[in-house]
Amino acid sequence: MKKRLVTTTLAVSIGLGTFLAGPIAINPIKVSAATVNPQNNQQAVEAKADQLIQTGKSLIGKATYSNSVYKPTYPYKFSCASFLMYIFEQNGVDLATYNEDYMMQQGTYVARDQLQKGDLLFFRSKSTGTDPDHVAMYIGDNKVIHMADPQQNIVISDLNSKPYYKDNYVTARRVLPTLLPSNPATKGETIVEQAYNLMSKVTMGSVNDENAMKFTGTGFVNYVYKTNGVTLGTTNIKEQMKLGTTVSREDLKKGDLIFFNGSIGSSTPSTVAIYAGDHRIIVPNSNGILTRVLFVDYYNQHYITAKRVFSESSAPVVTQPIASTLPADKIVDFASSLVGKAKFGYTYNESALTFTGAGFTYYVYKNQGIDLKYKLASQQAQIGTAVQKANLQKGDLLFFSTDNSGSKITQTGIYMGENQFLSLSTSGSLVKESLDTVWAKNNYVTARRVL
Repeated sequence: MKKRLVTTTLAVSIGLGTFLAGPIAINPIKVSAATVNPQNNQQAVEAKADQLIQTGKSLIGKATYSNSVYKPTYPYKFSCASFLMYIFEQNGVDLATYNEDYMMQQGTYVARDQLQKGDLLFFRSKSTGTDPDHVAMYIGDNKVIHMADPQQNIVISDLNSKPYYKDNYVTARRVLPTLLPSNPATKGETIVEQAYNLMSKVTMGSVNDENAMKFTGTGFVNYVYKTNGVTLGTTNIKEQMKLGTTVSREDLKKGDLIFFNGSIGSSTPSTVAIYAGDHRIIVPNSNGILTRVLFVDYYNQHYITAKRVFSESSAPVVTQPIASTLPADKIVDFASSLVGKAKFGYTYNESALTFTGAGFTYYVYKNQGIDLKYKLASQQAQIGTAVQKANLQKGDLLFFSTDNSGSKITQTGIYMGENQFLSLSTSGSLVKESLDTVWAKNNYVTARRVL
């Protein structure tokens, strides 16, 4: 369980450049406790923790310990921290670091007798200092899963099995509530989620072309905010830094813009990033869209300012109250009754039951007394409240792209429960599909709750 080696070789192999700039000594014990979940996303937290545990267990016997090489393909090689970073990343949660010290500064302190699945536990073998040299994930029943050492590799250990787990225990952090969107999601969280979803789907360069999904760093930022109803109106970084209101580092919220210079002390910005919560930032540049933590020396030294360019009240709102007394079952039942009857067409004809995808959802909800107001998918995606994919309920509106980008909204669906949805396909008919299909995974963008 010795301390991982912070080497240039490791940084290059994982693609994080100067990410590990050295440990930061902190006092990990805080007086607050993670006994309350103000984000109201406990159901999603528990579901995500189970996914993390399943992924971690699936790697037992397939990975070996290495504190100098990160290999995220079989045969896998991990340190204790990069193992956890990998399983979180595989389940859509970004820790943005494989540094135990930085992990220990995320989330919320949780007492040892209040641990829940998904919490991170930190240990220190050395008798002096405050930096941890080992991290594990709690899986319930007083057990943790971790990349233990070169002899054991990935194992599940009972916290009472060895004196080590008591004598070397430092602290525990609950990261899942804040690393996942709230329920309902805030506007800042929808911006962050879309930025993450686009990481592997856009090409970075010197031009901005939304149709080809090619962007400069500032063009990417402008696109993400525009598609979430926030008009920056410029791709010039100096002009972007003039927008909104200045916020301090202590008051950063998801969706804030952060500006960095190229030369220490300069007031001229060279890089813009999106704040993703818990000290994480999404940095678009010519090398791609990267994730980092603000603890890294580079970002500490080159930080200029942060700007808040929207308020939650600036989100498009429905001016007419949407009925909440109609059960979602009625929506799903009525939509299902149109299978074999409704047809796709570039028109809106109730008599002939011919609609576009969004025209169909407009018609279904209208029949149940709910006015979606628009027959265009991208406009329907602005009403109601955002819903995290893990928290979908019957009757929620789903929004998809049709070009495998998962970004530009062009299609709608109605969630039926049990991971199924109804959608009027451009192929001509109303179809029931699973969200686990390749098409749905590649094209899913977001969901809204209008009931």
